[in-house]
Amino acid sequence: MRRILFVIFACLSLCCYAQVPFNNEVVTGSFSSLKGQSANLEIVYNKIHGMPEADFAAYEKDWNVDKPEIESIIWSKANDGVKSLCHLNMGNKAEQTVRIVVNSVSVKGDYSFEIQFLDKSEKVLGKIEGLFGKGGMFGTKLNLIKDGAKSTGKRTGALLRKYINK
Repeated sequence: MRRILFVIFACLSLCCYAQVPFNNEVVTGSFSSLKGQSANLEIVYNKIHGMPEADFAAYEKDWNVDKPEIESIIWSKANDGVKSLCHLNMGNKAEQTVRIVVNSVSVKGDYSFEIQFLDKSEKVLGKIEGLFGKGGMFGTKLNLIKDGAKSTGKRTGALLRKYINK
């Protein structure tokens, strides 16, 4: 009887540990006015490893050094995804903004995020919520976050391409 209980407990533990959130994208507004335009790309981090970004930066000293590279990964993968439909710029001011709001980054580098499309007065024209970017399996904290950045950038580009054409 103890063996059966142990096996059941082990299976339940593995199922809970290996559980991957689903992408339940919820779309509001429109992204069609982004077609053929340039937009500024902003990335906002709410929580990293359960901490606000400033606390994580104090805990992980390399965050401020690696953050530009992480954002560059997201930017380049997103631009690869949108191809010639639009162009995303980092750090430049434009009439429109695509903001990636990273709600959380897990210890494995998994991103929970949303995409917002804003006009120059910061009015939200379109929003895609309930998104997930897959992190890594092995490596340092920052390497796992970089793996998640690749996935998040690819997902962002694919979704923008999909909803710009709708």
